[in-house]
Amino acid sequence: MPDPLKFRASLLRCARLMSDEINTLLLPHQLNYSLWQVLYVIQLKQGCTSIDIAEYLNISKPSIAKRIHVLMQLNVLEQVDTEDKRQKKLILSSNGQQLFKTCSKKLDEFEQQLLVPLELAAQKSTLDTLHKLMEHLQQMKGSQS
Repeated sequence: MPDPLKFRASLLRCARLMSDEINTLLLPHQLNYSLWQVLYVIQLKQGCTSIDIAEYLNISKPSIAKRIHVLMQLNVLEQVDTEDKRQKKLILSSNGQQLFKTCSKKLDEFEQQLLVPLELAAQKSTLDTLHKLMEHLQQMKGSQS
């Protein structure tokens, strides 16, 4: 059986190296990976509340509020009313939509370059493994609540 410390260290180091490279790609657009994640979730859900984003990313609401504040200053988000007057739905502005397309293209190209050394079967197996790990972590988190 593989040493779990080596697995954990390798997984975390890989994630750090990848997020560092993503930060480098996003920097010319005044973004970083944490801001990109917020844009990604809003685009994925076609608009959502800050609470939805916090839950999806498993990040505190104050951390999301700070990120939303920065993105609002960049004029890439808009707030629209919801049925619940206490909550605002966040959507990408037209600037935000263009920024998302531009950055998505860059990140997709980076991902393709990253995967070049892996055969298609290895890519699929790795993705399946990561999904199983995430599912298991979610189940473990749910059973602790």
